[in-house]
This record gives sequence, C-alpha cells and structure tokens, in this order.
Amino acid sequence: MLKTISFVRGFRVPTQKDIDEALGNDASFSNEFKTSFNSLPNPTNDLDWLANYKEKGQTYRKFLDESPFLDDNYSLKKYIYLTLLDNDDLLSLLNIDHLINYTQRFFQMEVKLLPLFTNIYWNNTKKKWICTMKGRNDLIKEITLRTRYNSTTEHSQIYVDNILNLLKRSVPSDARCLVAITLHDLYSDESDLFIAGLAHGNCHVAAFSFFRYDPRLKFGDEFWYDWKIKKTQSKLMSIIILLRSCRLLTHEIGHLLGIGHCIYYGCLMNGSGHLQEDFSQPLFLCPIDLRKLSQLANFDFIQRYEKLLDFCTENQFNDETDILKKRLEILKNNKQMIQTKKNKNIDHEIKQKTKRLKKN
Repeated sequence: MLKTISFVRGFRVPTQKDIDEALGNDASFSNEFKTSFNSLPNPTNDLDWLANYKEKGQTYRKFLDESPFLDDNYSLKKYIYLTLLDNDDLLSLLNIDHLINYTQRFFQMEVKLLPLFTNIYWNNTKKKWICTMKGRNDLIKEITLRTRYNSTTEHSQIYVDNILNLLKRSVPSDARCLVAITLHDLYSDESDLFIAGLAHGNCHVAAFSFFRYDPRLKFGDEFWYDWKIKKTQSKLMSIIILLRSCRLLTHEIGHLLGIGHCIYYGCLMNGSGHLQEDFSQPLFLCPIDLRKLSQLANFDFIQRYEKLLDFCTENQFNDETDILKKRLEILKNNKQMIQTKKNKNIDHEIKQKTKRLKKN
C-alpha cells in the first residue's frame, strides 16, 4: 500500500465547487462523463509534484485570457513542428511515424517533421557532441554543443538551453511550436541529475529527451552519469516507450499551447516531480483541459476520441483503450439523449402548430 504524503504547505485541494467553476458553463459534458475521470491523487512520495509546488491551477476562463493562439494575430500559425536531434538511434528505438500520428490525433492539428539537424556525431577529441544544422536559408553550419562527460562511465549529457537557442532561430512562420526530440540525455543546471526537457513558451520552442524513458535502463539517484542496462529487450519495450513518449510530448506541447498544470482531476496536465510519478499519470486530458484544447482546435469530441481509440487499440495501449471505450459510450449516449429530447420538442411544436391551424 502506498503511503500518503502531505500536500505542500499552502496548497488548497479544489472543492467540487472549484472544479465546476474551473470548467465554466458548458453543456458538452454530462455528469456521468465528468465522473469517469479520477480525482486529483494525493502525493505518495516526498518528491511528488504537489508535495513540493504550490500550484494554483488554470481555469478555462484564465486559459482564454492567457493563450496567445486565440488572438487573431496567430491565425496563420497552424502547425506543430517536430525535429529530431539524432541520427538512427531514435528511429531504431521509437517509431517516429507513430508518435507523429498520435500527436496529430490528440491535438487535432497537423504535425510536420522538420529536417533541421542533418547530422549529429561525437567528437572524441573534444568530448563533445557536434551537430550539423540547416538554417533558414538552407545554409549548413557545424555547431559544437555544450556537453558534460564522465570518463568512467563514458556517459554524456547535452545542455538543453543550447538546443533551445538553436531552435529559436529556426521557428517556421506558420508554427504554433517547434519541438526537438532526442535520445541524448539532457541537463540544464550543473546540479541536475538530468532534465527530461525544457520549453521556452514565449518563443514557442522546446526540447525533450526520451533517454530515461527506456524501460531497460536503471539510473542512480546520486550521480548524473550513473546508469546501466538492467534487462534485455522484451516484446513490451516498444509499447512502453511509445506510451511514455506520447504522454511526455502531448503534455509539453499542451504547455506550449498555453495549457497550465492541472490540479482539478487526475489528468495528463498534472505536474510530475520524478520519473515514476510521470509514468503513472493519465494519458488523456480532463474535462477542463479538454475544453481548452477544443477552443484551440474546434473538434468534435466523439470523432477525436474515436481516432485516439483506433490508435490505442492498434498499439496495444490496453488500459487506455478501455478508458476510451467507456468515455466514448458515455458521449454517444449523451448525444443520443440530447437528440431524442430535441426531436420530442420538435414533435411537440408540430402538434401544437397543427392544433392551432385546426382551430382556425
């Protein structure tokens, strides 16, 4: 049984009234749909997000006030761009086409792969990673990336801000965001064990590493360079990596689109303080954050869920498939009830009109 840790001092757990107010007036979701989502979980580890951070939450109304993409000036920014900071390693471990496919279904926006980094290689003399980068005018430049290296384990990490600064120069004019993904381990501060990634929201760029999402690897919690392979490849490995990568990428792109951390439900947009908390979190948005995304992408809820269900079924996300089936059934039943009620009202109006005509 998991132990319960106190929320950080000053954090106020939302009441049902707070949750209702955060969602706002919206008839799209029935009470049955809303109750199909789990409550905000209590911390179970001293490192958990809400054991350390006093989040205030972002209501639907606050999102409308804050998101830049609801402004007419951003109407031409339509695409989510991904770029790979890798050669063949990432492609051999993770099916990029599947990740792009999922991201597109999730956000209901077109996702494009941008061939920005044309090469990346290890310079054994400098003990640094070198990348070749294609600029806006198709100019190819060779860039030395800031790297830290440990000679004992021969492990290296790339300074994430270095990557972000390169991305800022290359954001396409029609981009909602540009995200670099990599299998290279990343860090931001010298005190970091690692960093899964970092976003510069105002510049619409981010970089994320899937290195520590590999279930074969075991990491020390004292030194950044301490890691080893703990088990051989299994049939489930590719499924686990894809699931974890889908979760990380959609969470962080959600932030780039203006969606803050969620404190109202168990939700994809919950914060996480460590890998195990990250891995345990839901793959989907709660009703409040789903409403925010629908404001950006203007989709049909049922059609979006059907597309996600097809993906999760094909890729053997079994728990997520069951959740989607349940919620789809609720949404379809609710739609049918609304249509039946509407038809009854129309029939009643016709009967009333017929009566008046007969009297006349």
